[in-house]
Amino acid sequence: MTDKVALVTGGCSGMGLAVSRHLAKQGWKISVVDLNETVGISTAAELGGIFTKANVAKHDDMAAAFQKTRETYGRIDFVYANAGIVDTYNFYQKHDTLPPPPLPLVCQDVCLLGVEVTSYLAMHYMRQNPTPGGVIVMTSSAAGIYASPALPIYTAAKFGVVGLMRAMGPALAKEKIRVNCTLPGVVRTNLCDEDTWKGFPPEQFTTVENIAAAVQRILDDETIVGQAVEVSQGNVYFREQHSYCDEVQAITMGAASSNSY
Repeated sequence: MTDKVALVTGGCSGMGLAVSRHLAKQGWKISVVDLNETVGISTAAELGGIFTKANVAKHDDMAAAFQKTRETYGRIDFVYANAGIVDTYNFYQKHDTLPPPPLPLVCQDVCLLGVEVTSYLAMHYMRQNPTPGGVIVMTSSAAGIYASPALPIYTAAKFGVVGLMRAMGPALAKEKIRVNCTLPGVVRTNLCDEDTWKGFPPEQFTTVENIAAAVQRILDDETIVGQAVEVSQGNVYFREQHSYCDEVQAITMGAASSNSY
């Protein structure tokens, strides 16, 4: 049992719910953050935790969720920046008139901006823990390192999450805030309808339990810092950053890294 506290976005379903349940069984206090108020209240009751309705892309919503969590439990040890959706429109659709209609960016707002806002707040609240520090795990995707042409905005957002993690990881490690991200394979959640899931062989799905196990591994191993952790079924792979193309880039990016924080 533990007195640690976790804040989970998208905690009412899929991977967020699986991780929340997994941690609650170990005695963690769970703060569930989601847009679905009805399910959120019942989920928090099931877990013995608290719920906050919030749009993860809005600072004020998320600040209220963090503040409520800290006021209730006095600390925030783990933040799972997990909320996400997929593209629900055809990016490549042809239009007969110019200019075309505005590009919907709600997927980018939730999957990237939401993770940025959540991780930014997590950093500040973890600095104020009784013993400063904590763990942030962002949810990226296999589409964060492999192109998914059918979902270009989702792909761009998930690539962005990996970049955010790689930037924050070394910057915050010295403050004992460990930042990592997971890159799940295809996980059957409520983000897609049944017709979509029929396009994937059932034996190739990564389960929410696989994801919960990977998150637990990150929590347990203090040497895992700034890592993109790919999860394919029960297999875990640590994906390294690209090597520098030449010495000039190594020097330039190294200087930018060391002088920016």
